Amino acid sequence: MADNPYDIIVVGAGHNTLGAAAYLQKCGLRTLVLEKNAVPGGGVISKPLTLPGFMHDCHATGVIHLQGHPMLTGDELELKARFGLEFSYPDAGYMTIFGDGDSLTCYADIERACADIARFSQKDADSYRRLAASMDAIMPMISMSMSRPPVPFAGFIGMLSQMPGGNDLILMMMRSAYDLVVTNFEHPKVRQHFLKWIVEGVNLDPEHKTTGIAMLYLIGLSHSHPAGVPKGGMGSLSQAMIRCIEHHGGEVRLNTPVKRVINRNGVARAVELASGEVIEARRAVVATIHPHMLGDMVDGLDPALVASARTAQSSEISGLLINCALREAPKWTAGPEANSCLYINLVEESDPNWLRRYVSALRFGELPEVPLLCVSNHTNFDPSRAPDGQHTLYIFCLSPFSLADGGPEKWDEVKEKRADEVMKTLARYAPNITGDNILARHVDSPLDMSRHTPSFSYGDFNGGAFFLYQMMGMRPTPELAQYRVPWPGGLYVCGPAMHRAGGVTGGGRPVAIRVMEDLGIDYSNVIRS
Repeated sequence: MADNPYDIIVVGAGHNTLGAAAYLQKCGLRTLVLEKNAVPGGGVISKPLTLPGFMHDCHATGVIHLQGHPMLTGDELELKARFGLEFSYPDAGYMTIFGDGDSLTCYADIERACADIARFSQKDADSYRRLAASMDAIMPMISMSMSRPPVPFAGFIGMLSQMPGGNDLILMMMRSAYDLVVTNFEHPKVRQHFLKWIVEGVNLDPEHKTTGIAMLYLIGLSHSHPAGVPKGGMGSLSQAMIRCIEHHGGEVRLNTPVKRVINRNGVARAVELASGEVIEARRAVVATIHPHMLGDMVDGLDPALVASARTAQSSEISGLLINCALREAPKWTAGPEANSCLYINLVEESDPNWLRRYVSALRFGELPEVPLLCVSNHTNFDPSRAPDGQHTLYIFCLSPFSLADGGPEKWDEVKEKRADEVMKTLARYAPNITGDNILARHVDSPLDMSRHTPSFSYGDFNGGAFFLYQMMGMRPTPELAQYRVPWPGGLYVCGPAMHRAGGVTGGGRPVAIRVMEDLGIDYSNVIRS
């Protein structure tokens, strides 16, 4: 017992694996988490990147998908009741400000959202209300399917087809997000508003078929479970999970990179660290492994399995991230309403064809002259992130990972210049974001983000593209979709590449369920749905 005290070894301390570890540990399985970085959380971390006292989100920002997850709705891990997790909830999740000063806001309140759309088109407001009502009817089923191991893809489609209006939803899921936008909305600015929302949400060209599901899901979440801002930064979510793990007797080790998962005669219950140390587990290993790296991390896998995993497609679009420390908050030309919104999108042109050309340029590795931005001023909702009266600013600019002129490595040379162009564009919408109002800034390129974790390979924050054929019971491949590696036994994969997919989605819960069902562990006292 003393030589082998752990039931489960978890490789990686991203929010998915931390969630899996917390559920496993709370259900009585002694768990050790091993993380290569000094700060745990993967893409869900916060640091004082600029100046002391300013806390910035380093990757993910805002919690949307997780708001409808039993981890929060049922507080299954007691992250809120016991371990200090708190949220602020803005009035609006998403806003578009156009180059001519017009704006359009998706409020959490459906009536306010429809009223704002109606300023441009009553027909579009009616269409939006109809889509939101359709999603409201099936969101409980979708939320449940996202927080448990996925049913086979054919089974999911079969269940949906039996529901009233289900076949219409299936057809919309199969179409492109662009198809749905132009079919349901007539006003150019309303169309542009939703197209930018989709591109930002899935990091894909919205003209790809099967991206329609992303638009439907975002609409459903916007009103059933509005976005929240974790007090203290996104890292507060990861820290609450760690407190849960440690409270129940688990352990998290930082600065401990894992070299490989050891396959001993078809059984994976040990890992080798970069230091050469081998750590054993009695029951299983749960590891964050990008599908393309599965064969590099585990010896002796079926070559066909490895080849299939390497076909998993990555998102086409990445991003440049700028975090700023400010003396004062942005003063928006569109008016103070922007201060009530979490995500403020700055779109120069109202013509959707402008956005289509922009996205096409990104796919070819080009940097359009006018950057396309998404901005968050978290200190409007969480003043604790900056010294009294001062502010933080999070600026995300959709960008290619590999530049046409020089590949991904070119980012080390051009990222500060591109950041200057981004700030110049931002100042047209918030003229006070210049000069000595900017106390300091920190710039991360898509290449910098890929260096942070293998899960962000190719600058893909989602761990894989959100194509319908690569979701649910097909994510990342049908062979791996149930989290267990077919051979060797005892190895499970977790992370953004797996169902429920990238973003802050609570993907560790279904992995923990799969492990415990395979091991015959009763989890009913913790997981009740």
